[in-house]
Amino acid sequence: LGAAAQASTRPLLKKYIGNPDTDAMLKEPAVRSQLEAMLGKQLPTLIRNLNVKGDVELISGALALQGNAPHKGGEEEAIVCIADQRPTPHIEAAIFSKGRVTVFAKAPQYDYLMICIKDWITQVNSGHRDRFKQPANVQFGKPG
Repeated sequence: LGAAAQASTRPLLKKYIGNPDTDAMLKEPAVRSQLEAMLGKQLPTLIRNLNVKGDVELISGALALQGNAPHKGGEEEAIVCIADQRPTPHIEAAIFSKGRVTVFAKAPQYDYLMICIKDWITQVNSGHRDRFKQPANVQFGKPG
C-alpha cells in the first residue's frame, strides 16, 4: 500500500506519525486499554520510563514511542510499539530497568516480537553504543 492508502486504513498512523503529542497517543482508548491489560501494575513504570521522549516514530511499519526516565538514559528506559491495524491495533511494550528488559506482548515468544521491539532491545543492551561511536566494522564507501 502507498502512504495515502495506509493512512486511510491506519488512523493512528495518520494522526500520530511525527506528532509531538505523545501523551495523547498513549491515552487513545484502544491503546490505553491494551497497555493497562498487558502491564497491570507495571504501567506507571512504563509511563515514568517514557517521560523524556521524542516524537512518535515509524519503525518497520509500527508506530514507536521510546524514551527514558528523567536523568536515567541508559538505566531506566521504555518503548511502546503499535501496529496500527483494524479493528484493533496490535501493541507491544518493553521496559529496561535495573539491567533487565521486560517485554509485554500477547505472544510471549521472542521470535514473534515486532522488529520495533527487537531493535530497541539491541540498542538498550548495547548501551546505545553504536549510535554514538562508529563500530569497528563500519566503513564508508567512495563513489565510483
